[in-house]
Amino acid sequence: MLGTCLRLLVWALCGVCSMRIIRAYPNTSPLLASNWGGLTHLYTATARNSYHLQIHKDCQVDGTPHQTIYSALLIRSEDAGFVVITGVMSRRFLCMDFRGNIFGSHYFNLDNCRFRHQTLENGYDIYHSPQHHFLVSLGRAKRAFLPGMNPPPYSQFLSRRNLIPLIHFNTPMPRWGFISPTLHPRFLV
Repeated sequence: MLGTCLRLLVWALCGVCSMRIIRAYPNTSPLLASNWGGLTHLYTATARNSYHLQIHKDCQVDGTPHQTIYSALLIRSEDAGFVVITGVMSRRFLCMDFRGNIFGSHYFNLDNCRFRHQTLENGYDIYHSPQHHFLVSLGRAKRAFLPGMNPPPYSQFLSRRNLIPLIHFNTPMPRWGFISPTLHPRFLV
């Protein structure tokens, strides 16, 4: 009887200890997230140029001809037909202001950072703000979205599979200003 009670006590303590360890180290890495397989790049093109939408750490949003670590995005469904777009490396939400300009934000705002997603007949996707009524676009022309309208250039996107090796998302950048101990003046004789 005493042995059984002792075993139950040890088992319960081990369970509590393991629960503390799990709670002490939350999963904050985008590499370990369950939706890592959903990593995508939004690609848009015209007859002259093609771009991948990218969100930088300084909250700037622009286009790049090739996939980069800043064009890697997580697109998460919020409600039926609504999505939230997040930059993997910048950890910024894609948002839109009242003039239709897109930007990255540290903080999620339901009015500015949620977009209605629609797939067009030609297979392209468009994203528009239900609050501000503009399309997400890498072009300069900002027009209000009306159903049945022809979307302006650089506002129709294709989702592309990530081709960047995952090691590039996890490797820290070198720190400038680091002096190797072997090159430090006090070690040079």
